Amino acid sequence: MSETLQGVIIGGLLGGAIAIATQVLAARKQADAAREARRQQERVWHRDQRLEAHHAFLNQVNRLVHVIGAIDRAGPGAPNAEARLADVEEALARTVDAFNRVELVCSSQMYDLAVKILSAADAQQMTNRANFPAVMQAIGVASHNYREAAKAELRA
Repeated sequence: MSETLQGVIIGGLLGGAIAIATQVLAARKQADAAREARRQQERVWHRDQRLEAHHAFLNQVNRLVHVIGAIDRAGPGAPNAEARLADVEEALARTVDAFNRVELVCSSQMYDLAVKILSAADAQQMTNRANFPAVMQAIGVASHNYREAAKAELRA
């Protein structure tokens, strides 16, 4: 075999090996980029789920405070007192439903803060109108702490 033929064969083999190595590296980089894009999508999806849970829970807490405040402002002898107490029960039930979602998708710190809000909205205290101002204040403080922690969690 002549030296020229050997050079051509060796050159072809080296060129083919380099081409294969380049394709393998490109495929790995592409797979890594796809994996990272998928991870980023999952992070965004989880953040959006937490955001929706926080929003729904805080929205229901605000509605609960509004209903309690309306009853407190109306006074004990106001018309439709029974209907308003039913509104409190419904608002509390919806708040608990929203809390259940927080429990599913949020961190243990957020769960603990949400529990503090529900503890402030104790059903036993809500049977006595005299407790309404204290209940609203306790819910307000707890929900403020929850809101600030939720902001920090979503920024991270």
